[in-house]
Amino acid sequence: MAITLMIGSFVAILNQTLMISALPTLMHEFDVPSSTVQWLTTGFMLTNDIMIPITAFLIETFTTRQLFLYAMGIFAE
Repeated sequence: MAITLMIGSFVAILNQTLMISALPTLMHEFDVPSSTVQWLTTGFMLTNDIMIPITAFLIETFTTRQLFLYAMGIFAE
């Protein structure tokens, strides 16, 4: 359990670090100011915060097989 939590924490920090390092490239490619790109980071973090309890609810409600099939069905379309 501790190893799973450590891996999850590491991936969350890595995910945020990758997002922050991409900001200068996004500013250059889309020709937008830093204030606009900061909203992207805020939206990204809010989406992560919202999905954590939703994921916990889904894991308790459905089986792993059902969740996998639903996810593949949604993202394959």
